[in-house]
Amino acid sequence: MRIAVVGAGEMGRWLAKFSKRLGEVVISDVNLRKARRWAQELKVKVDSWDRAVANAEIIFIAVPISATPEVLKKVAGLVRQGALLVDVASVKLEVVKAMEEIGQDVELVSIHPLFGPGASSLKNKDIVAIPVRPGKRYRKLKGFLVRNGARIVETDAELHDRTMAVVQCLSHFILLAYARTLQSLDRGRLTGKVRTPMFSALMTLAKAASAGRPELYLDIQQQNKYAGLVRCSALEAFHSLDASLAKGDLKAIKEILDGMMALFGKNEVRRAYKNLYRQFERGKL
Repeated sequence: MRIAVVGAGEMGRWLAKFSKRLGEVVISDVNLRKARRWAQELKVKVDSWDRAVANAEIIFIAVPISATPEVLKKVAGLVRQGALLVDVASVKLEVVKAMEEIGQDVELVSIHPLFGPGASSLKNKDIVAIPVRPGKRYRKLKGFLVRNGARIVETDAELHDRTMAVVQCLSHFILLAYARTLQSLDRGRLTGKVRTPMFSALMTLAKAASAGRPELYLDIQQQNKYAGLVRCSALEAFHSLDASLAKGDLKAIKEILDGMMALFGKNEVRRAYKNLYRQFERGKL
């Protein structure tokens, strides 16, 4: 099977490397010099994007979120009949809308790997899939992903974006705000020397978030139409909690903790607490 990866960014390179297990891989990019460099390192082929797409049976589009709908439309006119066209963007409403306007006889599926290029395998990884026009090639790809350890969750674009506003946008927002607060308050004078388990866990997440690309963080926040609502909700929660703490309102804190207990269950909360200390004592935080 021939696979084309359009986009030689970090996720495109990850896809090219992983897809070698599925067949012959060709990587392409508007910057062909970059594509050639990575093709040599990954030991895959390189070609112009139009030739790569025309000769492939599966085409992965791995370009910035804001560019994905337009690239899909351009690529669709060159894809061979019956081929599978897949994007991996983190925001889906506009992407799926663009797919639904494609009239060519091709399979169309929008997927979102819920992990970054730091992943060494698909084991225990979630991939959200929106089957716009699935067929036999998608079924084959899905089976391949599952056999390699991935969990495929199929949904629609609306629910995907609403969910990712919490899973991605809120998580990124809080971690970036946490990092900014640390920078403004301490600058590592003492916090690098003393720690608690919860502080260590947060610092590990903040450090990991710092490895991300600012362009991607901004794209995710701007392209997801629900991101602003989630950020507003977070800011309201911060202001409300700040007011409660200033007044010494114990009831407000208890309501938050009781709400989490009701949401997750007492056993899950206890497991999380024990796991936190287990990781901390093993030096993994």
